[in-house]
Amino acid sequence: MTTLLQRRWFKRGLPAPKRGPQVRLAAPMTRRRTGLRFTEILVLFTLGVAYLESVSQPVFGIQLHLTLLNHFPLALLVPALALHLMSLLVNRASPPWAAIFSACWPLVLLACYALVGSSIAKWELTERDTFLTFAVYLLLLPLFAAAVPAQPDRLRGWALALVTLWLLASLAALTGEAARYTLKETLHEIEYLVTVGFFVTYYAVRVAWLRLLVLLAMAAALGLNNKLTGYIVGAMALLHILVSIGWRRLPREWRAAYGVAAAVFTAAVVAALTMLYFTYREYLPSGNVAVRLSQYQEAWRQFLASPLWGNAYLANSGEAYTESFRVLNIPTHSDVLDILKHGGLIGLALFCWGYGKIFLAIHRAVAATESNTLLNAYFVGLRFFQVTALVTFAINPILLKGPFLIVIWGNLGIGLGMALTATRAVRER
Repeated sequence: MTTLLQRRWFKRGLPAPKRGPQVRLAAPMTRRRTGLRFTEILVLFTLGVAYLESVSQPVFGIQLHLTLLNHFPLALLVPALALHLMSLLVNRASPPWAAIFSACWPLVLLACYALVGSSIAKWELTERDTFLTFAVYLLLLPLFAAAVPAQPDRLRGWALALVTLWLLASLAALTGEAARYTLKETLHEIEYLVTVGFFVTYYAVRVAWLRLLVLLAMAAALGLNNKLTGYIVGAMALLHILVSIGWRRLPREWRAAYGVAAAVFTAAVVAALTMLYFTYREYLPSGNVAVRLSQYQEAWRQFLASPLWGNAYLANSGEAYTESFRVLNIPTHSDVLDILKHGGLIGLALFCWGYGKIFLAIHRAVAATESNTLLNAYFVGLRFFQVTALVTFAINPILLKGPFLIVIWGNLGIGLGMALTATRAVRER
């Protein structure tokens, strides 16, 4: 009896498990969503508002940063950025704070230096125009870097959104400029911002006629503007494109020699363009040389009076300029000279060190993303953006205007965070 039961027991098989329906809810839970989250869209939307105010002169015919809307993008950005960073903490996706501060701590120190001095100047010495705006906006740089996700597979969504934003801003500025072609210098102080949208699109697309189209659009924008800064930025873009054509086609063992040849070629072109400028400068935009030289000389005189720490940001941010029996309080027309005059060698060293560290991080990301067309185009465009922004505010006063500051430090902060993620992914392979 027992034997029969045992045989019957082993002959009877277990029933097969029932399979669930192949519906979306039954999909594996390991799939990761790579698109933008809601709070990330909010942060990028506020960056878009800053872009809109920055290109308001060609688009709307009015400089919105000179109105009560100067700090409106900041009012939107602070809660959006705080909400996004809180969501990262709730989801246990803490940003790599150590790597971020390792890259931008000199700029954070410069911001604190300017913040303390400007606060004393404004509320104790009753100075009207200070560098308080510059300091507060610069402190947002590491927060922008922390807003970027640490997952490499999510960088593509951010890069696509930023490249699209750059191109839309460039197209809007070009359209507004063409509609107001009778006005001059509608792209004043934003030439770098308009050029980078067309520049990054050239590298993001692979169709020859689209590349030619964006180059023509860039040339049209800078030609209609007719400003010396725009011509400098345009020449830099064309030089970069010409040099990169050979760089990308050569094998790696030839790139070192090609880099030396490219440096010599670039120096020769710059020297030739400089000679042409001094030969035909009466036919080119003047750039207010008399005003600039007067302000530069005054700034240099103040720097020599206290070369180590400047005036510690305790003085007024403008300079007195006499014109037709009027005394005007105008900027120095060089934010780099302002840093040297108000922060001394200490301030300039901190700025150059921090700005250089960010440039090196972005440059490493360019090499790390050569196999990804979109990401590589984004980092190449961001590197060009950083250099041309430096050229622009070296000869123009833009680092005291709210929207411009968000555009510059926002792009550099986000780019720094993305560069750290991209290079870390390559090291961990």
